[in-house]
Amino acid sequence: MTRAQMLMALALTAAGAGGARAQEEYGSTRDAEARAARAAAAEDGVAVAAMGATFCDVYPDIRGGGLPGPEPRMRLEPLLTLAFDGALDAAGHLRDRAIRHAPGDKPPFVDGDLFSSLFEGATDCQAGAVTLGRHTAGVVLHYRYAQGTTQTGWTDRLTLLRTDDGWRIDDVVYGGTWDFASRGSLRSAIEAAAAEDAGLTPPD
Repeated sequence: MTRAQMLMALALTAAGAGGARAQEEYGSTRDAEARAARAAAAEDGVAVAAMGATFCDVYPDIRGGGLPGPEPRMRLEPLLTLAFDGALDAAGHLRDRAIRHAPGDKPPFVDGDLFSSLFEGATDCQAGAVTLGRHTAGVVLHYRYAQGTTQTGWTDRLTLLRTDDGWRIDDVVYGGTWDFASRGSLRSAIEAAAAEDAGLTPPD
């Protein structure tokens, strides 16, 4: 083997070793990124589940009677997005406006449970399965209503958004399937009432 051939062989060997090291480093970086993503997802899952459990803790104070009063609302507000909190404010304005302008008629949002599918509300709330997206999440709510020998159960769902302050509840989606169960979601009900008040076609 000539000197030139020996130098070429050494160069190829060094290049191969460098490429292997680069590939190994790239693989290590990808593994680290995957581990970090899994850790972040697990952290998000814990945070979303905790938000669902906290909602169930607050639920007995906001169950039934239409819009929550000032004290229950104070407990609920830290759990909500600004948009959902604003929607509840809008519902309050619609209720008050209806009382002023049509005192003999029943105003909206003064009775029934707004936060579950059942008008009477649930006697038990348990947070269940969590679904995660990049900026959105969901928590299944296992509701149960028991009175005497009457018992029924169903699932509704919280939708959450990732905000600068962490995960916050953005809506309650109704899942009841019986006759006269609330349909759609709480925010869609408020939007429909607002559209009706303004003489507009409610959003789909």
